[in-house]
Amino acid sequence: MPKKSLEFGLYSWFPGYGYAHIHPANRREFEQLEPHNKVFEKVSEINGWLLLRYADEEFKVRPDLFTSISWLPFTFGEWVKPANQPTGPVAEITDIYWSVSDDAPLFGLRVGKQKLDGMYRLAQLQAA
Repeated sequence: MPKKSLEFGLYSWFPGYGYAHIHPANRREFEQLEPHNKVFEKVSEINGWLLLRYADEEFKVRPDLFTSISWLPFTFGEWVKPANQPTGPVAEITDIYWSVSDDAPLFGLRVGKQKLDGMYRLAQLQAA
């Protein structure tokens, strides 16, 4: 089971902000990720950089654009079940987005190698 992150947050960076916010070794991958409205785990702080995790990737970024959000009960790689199907298939969390209008997380899931359609709200999930 993955280690629970102590802090989650948003990193609302756009290419127009320039690349000084992103560590040179991570610029291309971070830009391809399109980080806006994605929820990151804050792993650590190292020499003026934040180490953020999204899914299977880690990125070093400057802390100035990081905004903490409330703690989440689930993180990347954890196994959950849809709350309305407690005996249904177990799914893995692959993506976490932030719904600004709902001020709440949305989770992307996969069963095996197949991503499930749609996004799931916290109330729709339970720990497996």
